[in-house]
Amino acid sequence: MRTRVFVGLGLLLAGCEGETINWQPAAQFDALPVPRPLNLRRVLEPEFTLVGPDDTIRLRLTYDARTGQNILTDATADTVLVARVSRFRGLYYFVQTGPDATSWVHAARIRHGRIQGFNTGYQQMQALSARVRHGGFAELVRFGNPRADSFRLRFDGRQLRNFYRAQTDSSPVYRVLPSYQSARTLPAPQPATLTGPYPNPARDLVTLDFTEPAAGTVTLYDNQGRRQRTYPVTGPHLTFTVAELPAGSYLLRISQPEARGRVVTRRLLVEQ
Repeated sequence: MRTRVFVGLGLLLAGCEGETINWQPAAQFDALPVPRPLNLRRVLEPEFTLVGPDDTIRLRLTYDARTGQNILTDATADTVLVARVSRFRGLYYFVQTGPDATSWVHAARIRHGRIQGFNTGYQQMQALSARVRHGGFAELVRFGNPRADSFRLRFDGRQLRNFYRAQTDSSPVYRVLPSYQSARTLPAPQPATLTGPYPNPARDLVTLDFTEPAAGTVTLYDNQGRRQRTYPVTGPHLTFTVAELPAGSYLLRISQPEARGRVVTRRLLVEQ
């Protein structure tokens, strides 16, 4: 089974049981037990589609009763997210297993056919790390090494609730369509007009290859939707550098006049 990096819906690292989470944020939680994990199939359909402002993804949800893990895979059988889930005061908390007896925790809101914050573990843990570096949640820090940029926290849902609620509120809203409805609602897939980006993850140069004559623009956004770069497309290839960008997940938005307004999006992971 491959594990996909999916961010914003976007690609984020999901830690499968027996695997480790890479690109670790500075702050991580102690191993967090979930005594009575929730089966998300009681909340979501076994197959559904998330429709967001920039992307759409079809997902399949299974539940492992032995481990309490909810497992989400996409249409190509890539693993998107593996997590134990609990619910506290209106938010769903997704607990992912990390290396060295650590956990990542991110929150999502699921209600009225909408999801906010889904699979944003990397962003939320990075935001938590930034708060901890500046002295936030000092009462939850069990030990820390500022020189090594490493902190271990205990999890307290009551103290962290406002933080997670703010993280969820700032996330894009995705509509949840059950499989039978999405089949009627979503447009038929369009033929791919490009291959890439590659390499992905990338450290330096990134290339897009267009499979048909291309003219237009490629715009790079960070995982908060802020525009970072715009590149003109004038031929069959586009190569640009990401060496100066912070590590994280980005969205490439490809616009071509010949496409009659159709916009193609691709996800890009930058690793430094």
